[in-house]
Amino acid sequence: MPLLAAIFFVAGLYVTVEEALESTVTAEMVQADTLVMSYGALGTVNCTAKFISSATVAVVWTAVSPTLGFGLAALLMTAGTLALLRVGNE
Repeated sequence: MPLLAAIFFVAGLYVTVEEALESTVTAEMVQADTLVMSYGALGTVNCTAKFISSATVAVVWTAVSPTLGFGLAALLMTAGTLALLRVGNE
């Protein structure tokens, strides 16, 4: 149970920071004339990705265990962070 609590805490902290910085990072990565379209694309991609992620974690949570479900969520969030860092450095 302590491992699950730690994973839940880290995942919540990550989502808090990511949600706060998302629009700022988007504004820095795109040109001003495409900003509105970029925010729309960001919202669409986020919605789709969050649905797929939630469904996948729910299936793992139900079929295997809650700890593995949160572990998978943490792994996916880490992969997303690394992808964002990689794109930001190019």
